[in-house]
Amino acid sequence: MDFDTVLRRRRMHRAFSTEPVGLADVVALCEAAFRAPSAGFTQGTELVIITKPERIQAILTLITTEGWLEASRTHRGLRQSQVLILPIVNKPAYLSRYAEADKVRSDLSNEHKWPQPYWIVDASFATMQLLLKVVDLGLGATFMGIYHGHDDLAELLEIPAGMDPLGIVCIGHPSDEAPTGSPSRRERREVATRIHFERW
Repeated sequence: MDFDTVLRRRRMHRAFSTEPVGLADVVALCEAAFRAPSAGFTQGTELVIITKPERIQAILTLITTEGWLEASRTHRGLRQSQVLILPIVNKPAYLSRYAEADKVRSDLSNEHKWPQPYWIVDASFATMQLLLKVVDLGLGATFMGIYHGHDDLAELLEIPAGMDPLGIVCIGHPSDEAPTGSPSRRERREVATRIHFERW
């Protein structure tokens, strides 16, 4: 798909059909995520892939408040997710990388010296590239934060200590045609109102 078309079509889909997502597409999504830049070429972002329907349902229930998924048609559609991908932030990998000989002079082996936590920045880059590849493959996805059950989720997925899920990407074949969520209620800001040349 043409890159500008991918950008314009990218949005958060919150309702999916029951059509399965093929393994080749899942692998392509992972490969796209792993092509994202990373500080010091640390390559610290990991991905946990969930495809078993019972685990998908258990995780969606775990990370949401009771009744939230059934509260509206939009939320209910997430139950049809065919794949969940969790980008995992690996802070220890970055602190270790910046203690290596070619990086030690940067004095960034201490997490408090970083002006921004690049382990989160890089996981966000990877997630965005994954979301763009979703569009390129003709799939749909939404990104969900983990507001509930964080520790239980980490235990369920056996995520090592020091690593942290950035969120969850729910993926499937989209069944919702009209925009949902905030874009259905708010106009897109004009580009000119968001650009500041030379100064604010």
